[in-house]
Amino acid sequence: MRIMASRNFGRVAEIMTANMKFMLDKYTMEGSVPFDNDALPNESELRLWNLAQTTINNIKRNAVIMVNAGYSGDIGLILHGRISSVRTKWEGVDKITTINVLDSEDLSKREVTEIAFAKGTLASAIIKQMAGYIGLPVAQMTLNQDYRYQDGYTAKGKVTDIITEVCKDCGTSCFINQSKLYVRNLRSGADGVFALSPDTGLIGSPEYFEDNGIQGFKIQAQLQRRLTTASVINLTCREWSGKLHVRSGSHRFSNTGDFITEVEAIM
Repeated sequence: MRIMASRNFGRVAEIMTANMKFMLDKYTMEGSVPFDNDALPNESELRLWNLAQTTINNIKRNAVIMVNAGYSGDIGLILHGRISSVRTKWEGVDKITTINVLDSEDLSKREVTEIAFAKGTLASAIIKQMAGYIGLPVAQMTLNQDYRYQDGYTAKGKVTDIITEVCKDCGTSCFINQSKLYVRNLRSGADGVFALSPDTGLIGSPEYFEDNGIQGFKIQAQLQRRLTTASVINLTCREWSGKLHVRSGSHRFSNTGDFITEVEAIM
């Protein structure tokens, strides 16, 4: 049985859906919120202990759900998506409700049969039209090159695959984050720089990695809502100092256990 901690050391997390709010200081709960740099929605998992059945009945599939997290006086959004599944089961004396959340609608079934674009069509026009089909606002669009399809272009199949393919022709990444589409490279954009050191929440020693010629570090820190895909970290530690760009990671929160952000960040 999980006992609610009387002190959370300034931790704040709140889950909001259907005009209900579940706060860390009043409910036993935990969550894992991943983020990465591809066009497929990420699936988060939230768990709440011992909810009333009437409350559980109001947590519905496809409903919008949001999670704020941080510390007293400094909280912000870490998840905005739609509920993909809700299930409740007993573990001993505890009734645990697990909520899975996609950070956009389930886009796997969004397909186009065949759309022919005229000769000379720009990639940006195709991306905007495809984004419209999946109902995602384009938060940023910065193409390395707005590729012109001199012979035209035929869009067919999964919309997320089409967007990814067109972005590749432009030498640009695309990813979904908090129900918005970003078309941009990780190393470009007007992102705020977060200074990370042992004094600002760095946990342990960053772990160096090399992946297909890309160098970077795996980093663990106290939960930091500002870190997500394409965030810029100014890292200062014994192992290395310099600027890094986040490509993937996750936030994990709970009452007394994990309250951390883990990222892979590239040079």
